Order: sequence, then structure tokens, then C-alpha cells
Amino acid sequence: MTAVRPAGLDAFLRKPDSAVGAVLIYGEEPDAVRELARRVVKKVAGALDDPFTVVTLQEQDLASDPARLADEVQSMSMLGGSRAVWVKGAGESFLKAALPVLEGKASGNLVVAEAGSLAKSSPLRTTFEKSPRALIVPLYEAEGGEIAGMAEQILAADNLRIGHEALARFLELAGTSRGLVRREAEKLSLYCLGHERVSLEDVEAVCGNETGATPDELADSVFGGEVEVADRLFHDLVLGGADAGRLLGIVHQHALRLQDFRLAVDRGASAEQVLKQARPPVFFKRQRMVQAQLRVWSLSDLVTAGSTLSANVLAARQNGALAEAVAGRCLLSLARKGLALRLDR
Repeated sequence: MTAVRPAGLDAFLRKPDSAVGAVLIYGEEPDAVRELARRVVKKVAGALDDPFTVVTLQEQDLASDPARLADEVQSMSMLGGSRAVWVKGAGESFLKAALPVLEGKASGNLVVAEAGSLAKSSPLRTTFEKSPRALIVPLYEAEGGEIAGMAEQILAADNLRIGHEALARFLELAGTSRGLVRREAEKLSLYCLGHERVSLEDVEAVCGNETGATPDELADSVFGGEVEVADRLFHDLVLGGADAGRLLGIVHQHALRLQDFRLAVDRGASAEQVLKQARPPVFFKRQRMVQAQLRVWSLSDLVTAGSTLSANVLAARQNGALAEAVAGRCLLSLARKGLALRLDR
């Protein structure tokens, strides 16, 4: 079955299709995958930890006993009602065990499976995509609108509103990881509890990592040619718990925005005007630094930098053990390029 977005999954849960026997949720963010799986299980079974309505299996459980999945799918609750078969860490063993469900030989309770990032050629992904009895929900990197909506929804639950400028700064500090955004928004909500509005000062006081460094500062130091600063910020952020591959992705997104800004400037707009009209907005404290980057980097240099970053983002994702080394080497190389361009002017 064709992959659907989380909104499509919500539609399925409101009006389930009895032909669908398994839901596969996968993506690079374990927290986001787990959170969505929890929603599905709770909707289906009414609980997360009731042994009468929820059975939880691990990949290794199915490696030793693949027939158990079909048995659980076909079992009936002692108290009646729907049950959910929740599989965590789904991989090759799960795929083998799920074949009777995908082929229609075993039916009954809904299987909800969590998996990590799956390549297009992954047997688990391709088999589920081809089956009319499966629903596939890939969680790609969140877009700005989704992240903003999530933050506003969490704050609104505590009767808090956040202004445009404060929200823009929150997005810069929290990044695009759904799990991190949720945690940061909840922390911000707790900090502001009892007030009506979240201010820019509140965001800067609460959000970000313990080192005080931010991914945007890293991006600015790289494209500003500040080699030593970029190296220090990168290691501070990693030590503070930031994922090296995701930091590389944030710098890549900055490179793509610089390309758009540079193109507009080359067409006759002023850098100041371009940055003021940018959506999402560039935080006002960064605008002077970004203008300096636009004076140094040409469009062709930015396109080359973007291609380099894209290739290294992919390399970091494909080999998590080497992600820090890949990211660190790439960012230092680009910072040196920025320094050379700055000195040439």
C-alpha cells in the first residue's frame, strides 16, 4: 500500500480498514517513531500497558519464534474488544514473521511495528509497500510548519501563546527533531506556566543546549570562515548531546537558504531587504552575520557547498558510527573555504 503521512494514519484510525492488518512506522528519529506508535496502540487498544489488550514484542522475540506473531494476531482478548500487537525494533525477523499477515493467512488484531531508517531497497520497506494489507508511515525530517504547529499546540495546552519573533527564535534553537522540539516546548511551557504569553526572553532563557552553543551559531561560523570557532562549537554541541549528522543537516539547510538569498541579491534586491522579508524569518541578531556571508559567498560557491553537505549528510546517515568524524571533517573544510573567500575579498 502507498505510504501515508501521519495525517493519513489519523484518518485510518478514525475509520479503520479491516483489510489492513499491519502498520509500519519508520524514520530516523526514534522518539518520533515511538510517539506515533504509542498513539496508534492507545487508539486501537485503549491503553499502552494493559496485558489483556496489548502484547509487546521485540525483534529478538520473533527471531527465536517467528510463528508467535501470527498467534498473537489471531488471539482473542479475554475481556473482549480490540488488541494491539506492538513490535519494537522491527527488522528481518519481524518481516519473516509478518508474511502470514501480509498474505492474508493470519488476521485479527492489528500489528503496530516500529523501525529505524529504511533505505528504498530495504526488504522490510519494499514488502510492506507492495502489500495491500499494510499501512506504511515514513517519518521524514519535519518541515518548519509542522514544527511550529507542534510547539504552538503544546504551549496552547497550558493556555500559552507565543509571538512571531519568539516562535522563530524557538525554531532556530530547537531545530527540526520532533522529539527535541517536543521536549523543549514542554520545558518552555513549564517555565512560563501562569503567564499568558511566551516572550523572546523566555525562549532564550530556557531553550537550547547546556553549553550555550546553538546549531545556528555553528552554521554562521562555518560560512563566516571562523575555523577555530566552528570546530569548538561543533564539539561543544556534540558533547551537549546534539546528533552530529543532524548538525550537518542544519548547516546544509542554511546553505540552501543562502543560495536563495544570494540568487535574490544577484537579481537586484538588497541583502538587507531579502533578510527582512525571509520566511521563516532570520533572527534579527543574526542578520548582520548572514549579510556578511552573502558578501563573501558567490552562488556557484554556495551550490558547491550545498552539494558537499548533501553528500556528507547521506554518508553520516548511512554510517552512524562515523557520523561525528564525517560531520567534523566536512564542516572544518567548509569553514576553511569560507576563510579563504573572506581573505580574497
